[in-house]
Amino acid sequence: MVVTFPNFWLLKLNNEISQCSEMVALSSYLNAMKAINMKRKTLLLISVLLIIGVSLTIGVYLCLRFQELVAKPSWLRLGAFMTYEQFFVWTGRNETEYMKWNITSLRDDSADLHLISHGVDVTEGDVVITSGEDNWTMNAVTREIVDSSDSNYVGKKCPFWIETDVTIGSTVDTLYGTSVVSKSESIRVFGQQRHCWVVEYYWTTASMKRWYDKSCGILLKVHVVLHRQDITIEITETAVLTNIDLTLASRIFHQNPL
Repeated sequence: MVVTFPNFWLLKLNNEISQCSEMVALSSYLNAMKAINMKRKTLLLISVLLIIGVSLTIGVYLCLRFQELVAKPSWLRLGAFMTYEQFFVWTGRNETEYMKWNITSLRDDSADLHLISHGVDVTEGDVVITSGEDNWTMNAVTREIVDSSDSNYVGKKCPFWIETDVTIGSTVDTLYGTSVVSKSESIRVFGQQRHCWVVEYYWTTASMKRWYDKSCGILLKVHVVLHRQDITIEITETAVLTNIDLTLASRIFHQNPL
């Protein structure tokens, strides 16, 4: 026996099925849109948080950089000093002397430095070790010498420390002229290994290599080669005594690195 339904009921059943399918599809669509909107809101929130984080990081970095640019070195104090052993070698002879600089006055962004050093004079093939003293008044931020017992130094940059925000290839200006950081090397001074930036100078009859501590910028070692009247003189200056806490300078540097 075959059961048949009137066309009216078949049409009604089809309509109800269609409506049910449409409602299911609409519900699925709405749920999908909600999920998409939720993802968009989440991504937007993450993006905003990242932008805020990056902005804060850049702001702090720029603030630290600005403070470094407009502030004198943290180690620069009244009475701060550095003593170097000067070892002179030429034609089978050698001699040891000492060089010392110390801060004698500190006023806001101005610093007075007293320097005692030794050099060489070659006359008619005879090498003579000379001594001299200088007094400088410097801008403690820019290192520019604004007054000196030797007027030839005025307008030039103090060579006993450099800025710490340098790297290989950075330009460095000192009393001896403008050069660049050529490389990074570690040297042993004060019974410890110190990581240094190396700055080199080359002239017709001389060359100079200077090691500056990465943490505080202070000069730790110098090697000079002079050619005078067929005589070659080598001078090595190595830091041997100081009251500056290089370990503290290292901690400050690593807390606020470049």
